[in-house]
Amino acid sequence: MSPESKTVQGDPSLELVLELAAPSIGDRVIDVGTTVGTTAFALAGAVASVLAVDDRKDTIDEALRLNREIGAENVGFALANLYALPFADGAFTLATCRNALHRFHEPAAALREMARVVTPAGRLVVYDLLVDEQLDRALNELARLSDPSHRRYDTHDEFLEDFEKAGLKVTDERRLHRTVHLEYWLEAAAVDTGRAELIRTRLQELPLKVQTALDLAVADDLVSFSYDDIGFRLEHA
Repeated sequence: MSPESKTVQGDPSLELVLELAAPSIGDRVIDVGTTVGTTAFALAGAVASVLAVDDRKDTIDEALRLNREIGAENVGFALANLYALPFADGAFTLATCRNALHRFHEPAAALREMARVVTPAGRLVVYDLLVDEQLDRALNELARLSDPSHRRYDTHDEFLEDFEKAGLKVTDERRLHRTVHLEYWLEAAAVDTGRAELIRTRLQELPLKVQTALDLAVADDLVSFSYDDIGFRLEHA
């Protein structure tokens, strides 16, 4: 089994992104907001090349360290302005943005740049957490407590509005219902002890109807909750 296969196996979000992307060996991919390169590594074995970009040097440094271990020779990393990508129009056939749009302060502008660097016949895949009217405030507040760079998780209408502003149309969309254990969620976000305790308290102080919508469960100090993610396959309008 290749390193890329190991990266995907057991992660339903990566599996969904790959299904929507339908990568082929001729694809030139840009992964925008890559953080430590997880999506880029997952795509590497199925495409010609992947360029993974982010605007944070610490995450690019960590991605480069991981790539030295994984050895994905067709994956490159670059620090870039995500609102003014330093690449020619149509330089890529596929763009991916997984679990990153929620921290972009100008999501439509970032999407417009992704669209610009993708060929007219290419496609884009955007994947992130989805909120509705009932969970909007609670999940966005929890996310800001765990990650100061968080902007907001969007509603379905907000996603569609940003896609339209970027000149993109949805050709496929799929939802994924996820249940997470709070301790794993906190560890993955590297949340410090003080903020972690505040998040635990906030979760259990949410209105009952919100707790019910989150499927909030507490047993023997183990806390879990559920939410929906959504993935979109997009093309030029």
